[in-house]
Amino acid sequence: MNFLKNKKQLFIKNITVAVFFIFHYHPITAQKISKRLDSIHKLEVNKSEKIKLYDALISRYEKLNNYTQLGSDAHQIAEWLHINTNTKQKAIEMVQTAIDARIKAIPFNPDLLKRSYNNLGLYYFKGKQYQASIKVYKTLIKVTATDFLIGRGYYMMGRNFNKLEDPYQAITYFQKAQYYFKNDKKYLSKNHYQLSKAYRIIRSRKNSEKVLYHLKTSEKLLLENNKIDYRRLFNINNEIGRWYFEQLQDTLNGEKYFKKADKITQNINDIRYQAVISYNLGLTYIDRDNLAAKQYIDISYKKFLEAKMELKLPYFGMGLLANSNKNYIQAEEYYYKCLSEFFESTISYDTIDNFLTKEKLTDIKDRMFLLEILKYAIDNYIDWGIKANNSSYHQKAIRLVKVSDRLINLMLESTNSDNSKLLWRSIASGTYASGIQASLEADDIDYGFFLSEKNKALLLQQEILKENSSIPSDFIEYERSLQRELISLQKEQERSNSVNDSLFMSLLFDKQEELYHLRDSIKTLYPDYIKERQSSALLTPLSDIVIKDNEIVMQYMMTERIAGIFPNTYCLVLSKDAKKLFKLENTKDLHDKIFTLRALLNKPFRNQEDILNYKKRATTLYHSLFPEEIRPLLKNKKITIVPDHLLSNLPFEALITDTGNYLLEENEISYTYSLSFQKQNTERKRNSNEEFLGIAPKDFKNDLTSLPNSIQEIKSGIKQYSGKLLQNEEATKDNFIKEIKDYKIVHLATHAFASDSITPWISFKNEKITNAEIDLLRNNADMVVLSACNTSLGEVHSGEGVLSLARSFFKSGANTVIPSLWSTNDKATATITADFYKNLSEGQTKSAALRTAKLNYLQSNTDAEASPHYWASMILIGDTGTLLPQSNNLWIFLLGFGIIAAIALSLYVYKRVTRV
Repeated sequence: MNFLKNKKQLFIKNITVAVFFIFHYHPITAQKISKRLDSIHKLEVNKSEKIKLYDALISRYEKLNNYTQLGSDAHQIAEWLHINTNTKQKAIEMVQTAIDARIKAIPFNPDLLKRSYNNLGLYYFKGKQYQASIKVYKTLIKVTATDFLIGRGYYMMGRNFNKLEDPYQAITYFQKAQYYFKNDKKYLSKNHYQLSKAYRIIRSRKNSEKVLYHLKTSEKLLLENNKIDYRRLFNINNEIGRWYFEQLQDTLNGEKYFKKADKITQNINDIRYQAVISYNLGLTYIDRDNLAAKQYIDISYKKFLEAKMELKLPYFGMGLLANSNKNYIQAEEYYYKCLSEFFESTISYDTIDNFLTKEKLTDIKDRMFLLEILKYAIDNYIDWGIKANNSSYHQKAIRLVKVSDRLINLMLESTNSDNSKLLWRSIASGTYASGIQASLEADDIDYGFFLSEKNKALLLQQEILKENSSIPSDFIEYERSLQRELISLQKEQERSNSVNDSLFMSLLFDKQEELYHLRDSIKTLYPDYIKERQSSALLTPLSDIVIKDNEIVMQYMMTERIAGIFPNTYCLVLSKDAKKLFKLENTKDLHDKIFTLRALLNKPFRNQEDILNYKKRATTLYHSLFPEEIRPLLKNKKITIVPDHLLSNLPFEALITDTGNYLLEENEISYTYSLSFQKQNTERKRNSNEEFLGIAPKDFKNDLTSLPNSIQEIKSGIKQYSGKLLQNEEATKDNFIKEIKDYKIVHLATHAFASDSITPWISFKNEKITNAEIDLLRNNADMVVLSACNTSLGEVHSGEGVLSLARSFFKSGANTVIPSLWSTNDKATATITADFYKNLSEGQTKSAALRTAKLNYLQSNTDAEASPHYWASMILIGDTGTLLPQSNNLWIFLLGFGIIAAIALSLYVYKRVTRV
């Protein structure tokens, strides 16, 4: 009793002292913790009582307008609240009070203000409120009076975007942080580690080496410190192991680094690290040693339980192991347990529709992993159906694909970043590939067609839809103007020699925010447009596709079902009387054949041996792409090729058929990105009054070589069509931008370049234009001819297609584009284009006119000059209809009018004679 009495007296004494300090101590203006706050910190009272005293202290400062001390103490109190209590929201409110005070404080101290912004951003980050955290750090970065914490701001921006699975944004900020961390090895190491995670999210082979580089650099910097942070060392080696195992499928090196990380856990007193590494080691033994795999995964499961962690990972590992053992029932059970962990509720096949709704998916974190779980569950049903010879399992797989598609649609709609949309399209393509396989097994050609269409140029179709939607043109033009300004700022930043580019970054932030805000406003104001651009409404169903008697469509799908593994290749054949979905065998061999033939097409024949070698390779590839049962359907047909992946770089007309002829000699061939795209693009409104615009700089103000035949090339078009030529000094970028919207035919005879690592560009007399800039133009062209190198090439994005110059002209309005697949010979090109325009002006369709021109060239040349290198580069993508000169249209009108007049006159005379 005495003990309790003494404790109560001590409590009253402490409270009395604290109250005295709050109300009677003279104001303190130093930027230090106040004696009042220090006295409260030292009180031996419970947390709720201490919080009341903190609030009273804050109220006192507010009444006195003592913003300097208010900012300092509120900042310290927020730190205490965040560390010592569960009232995280209270900590956020308190640090916001500190921020408000530090903005008003005199003298103003920008570094103290940035400290409070940093803590507020960190509290939001730890609370998984990533968008709110981003907003705070953007504000911090704009306080540019000093460099203090600017690097930390960029770094945390990157971490937030990594958590939001938006790696492209993350990389931008981590790269900016590098400059500020150049003398800080600790944070420089952290920054390299986070950069590696961003590049790993992207999952592309192009960025694969960057993952390892940044991890190794992070480790090197970490080990240079006197005191090693073993947790970070573990994370680095664990990530290197994942890189080898997941991206390179190098199991042995993956195991090596996982075991290295496992040894490091001996220096970490945290069972969570042991749980994770046991799980990763278990994965490396699946397909090698199932017993070892089971032992590791079982250990990880127990450690996850002991650490009270979510069980998603061990359940997923158990599912993979069960599938590997062909125990499909058990695999199904574990995959649904894994899904249940995501939603904190029991999920089964029968109830999954109730959980994967838009409302519930919106709040889910780690959506990429969720999609991966669903995909493996889909593949498990496919394997199960094949083994059991039971199509009902394939129907289950199809149902899960449809469920997964909801998540994919949500992710596409939730991001305003174009690069993030492309990333999600790429990730989704694996799910669609599994869906196509399930459709093949279930003989569901209609759904297989739907998935194939959705896996091609969907984002391009959404952009086209925007023009024909209810969105006012002012909104669309405003969006384009913002994008142009962003491109201009990015170019200016690249040209700047200053590494410290905070001003540019601030401008980029503001402009990007303005763009994203506009896109959010469009979603809110025009919900009908959002509904229309959902895939189910945007894509044309197979039942609505009309194929004529003389036509056949060959639609190819080349997509990875498993990341890093050679993609499966499917083909859907559509004719008036038949539709058939089949899988092409030996995909790796098909890849090799395509690469080999493309290499041969890059140069002309030198001798008879080259001719024989080419014929052999081209015939073999023809057999692979057109199986024997399909070839009879091709006879006398116009073929529309819908290519995918590597096949987009192949001119099918240069293949050799069983007769020994080029396919060009037996069939008229055209290409399109997808049948839905073709239909939608053809229906676009185009208003152009002029006929032909030809652009040929001939000579260039940079190091590009002269093109002496380019003037002759564009003059061949002006002979058949009225219009305008921009040649030599007039062939500038500004003139091109000014004139392009007014012409039906646009022909560029110049230099261009594109690859999977270089931004596509076209050169004018004075400067280049990129595909991003072309995207934002508006053309009304019925046809664009790109007589320049590699204009159909570009970076291949699985699920969307090739981001080429040709695609950019379609995006900006073209109905047909004739690009090139490799560096063209300008003399041969001039000959073919002259003949092409002649044929076109005489009434042949675009595809027939190009085919006739190529055949004429082929018949007029022999040996090396007849190499497909010279005539096969230019292909026709899009609409294949006629494009007559206006003068021909006038003659047709006069002829028609004359015929009608003659008939009317004859009837009149006949009636007069009859009366007589």
